[in-house]
Amino acid sequence: MSRTRAIAQVLLASGLVFPCFARAIGKPPAPQSETAQESWHKEFDELCSRTQDAMTLSEEQLAGLIRRCDAIAPQIDKLDASRRKVYGGRLRMCRGLYAYVLDSKKNSTTNARK
Repeated sequence: MSRTRAIAQVLLASGLVFPCFARAIGKPPAPQSETAQESWHKEFDELCSRTQDAMTLSEEQLAGLIRRCDAIAPQIDKLDASRRKVYGGRLRMCRGLYAYVLDSKKNSTTNARK
């Protein structure tokens, strides 16, 4: 895979490139460890897709999402440098949002009791 194609795919996966450019990138040949890569990537997509609904989630759901973010972080740390930087940064932002909302909800319930 060419370096340009690899960078374009990382940008597409991170949402920094519009999907209409996906056809120009093309699909690379499937690597040997595609199932291992797919498992963390599916989990990553599922975790980061819930950020828009973060305020509607319960404290238990938020805590579960934070634990799941922590669980896939080591897998992302094993990626090559450019993908690790993109996916790791995005995962940290998703986890940070969930932690902020969880903390906010805990503080609001504590203040309501007073």
